[in-house]
Amino acid sequence: MYISEPAEYAILGLLESQPMHGYEMFQQFKNGALGQIVHLEMSQMYAFLKKLERLMYIEAQLETHGPRPPRKIFHLTVQGRHIFFQWLKEPVERPREIRILFLIKLYFVQQFTPEEIGHLIDQQIIACRNFLNHLEARHSLPLETSDEAFFDHVVLRGRIYQTRSLLDWLQELQHELAEAHP
Repeated sequence: MYISEPAEYAILGLLESQPMHGYEMFQQFKNGALGQIVHLEMSQMYAFLKKLERLMYIEAQLETHGPRPPRKIFHLTVQGRHIFFQWLKEPVERPREIRILFLIKLYFVQQFTPEEIGHLIDQQIIACRNFLNHLEARHSLPLETSDEAFFDHVVLRGRIYQTRSLLDWLQELQHELAEAHP
């Protein structure tokens, strides 16, 4: 078992900020900037928390408040912190995942290691260029004449244009960052 959902990394990031109970984390998703990136239901949140506990990336302690039922306060383990920061440093490999994963990374890098924002963007640009080179190499191969081959060509061209657009956007971010922090 391993982390497979972007929200799981976002949970680790929230717990890096401070220990929280599940409902408090859910409110961060629902009402905060993360809610623009990750859409999460309360039941999903608790399923992810259980999974992260089984992976030993987070732990829970029961906290009592007078006559109310006790609630679990979650915190990050050393292993969870290591996994989170390792993930945070790596660029997103596939462009279709940038819309969610890269933005989650950018959100937490800005909070925890703002001096690394430029490096994250630079690494993401390199990863996108590598992916674009791979797509363009495939595109340069001779086109077959079947209907299926034509459709493959159309899909490939779409992916090339999407990746180029992502590169343009990342370069704009890079430029904005350079202007904001000369």
